[in-house]
Amino acid sequence: MKEIAGVCSNTFKILIVDDIPLNLLLLDKMLKPFEFQLVKAANGREALHAIQERLGTPEEIDLAIVDLMMPDIDGYKVIEVLRNGANDGEFNIPAHSKEQLPIVILSGMNFSEDIKRGLELGANQFVTKPVVMAQLYSTITEELTKKIQAGKCQ
Repeated sequence: MKEIAGVCSNTFKILIVDDIPLNLLLLDKMLKPFEFQLVKAANGREALHAIQERLGTPEEIDLAIVDLMMPDIDGYKVIEVLRNGANDGEFNIPAHSKEQLPIVILSGMNFSEDIKRGLELGANQFVTKPVVMAQLYSTITEELTKKIQAGKCQ
């Protein structure tokens, strides 16, 4: 059993959001050894609904890994909604701080303006594709450790 800051890794709910099914499959396989509880979404709308449905439950999402370029609701909009909140008829999601819900961008869009925009909207970190497992796991561990230390885990 893996631990992050003294907490068993299998207690963490990680949302992975990507519109390419192969990317979701690869992330699932890469993260499987760490025994996280993975929730998958194929686009931003599915991601926001998954977060909304789990709010205030023991299944609440602990960290989101979000692609930027997706149809319908892109990753930028997901970050914006999670940081600022939304109550628009479709979504009723309160604003989440970086400690409450860390967001890691995982994208091939690695131009400086993409990175800057994602971080300015409130993402915690930016990891580029193709993903290096050690880098992704290190980023996840760092963000979940900050969350635990801030006392923001369920």
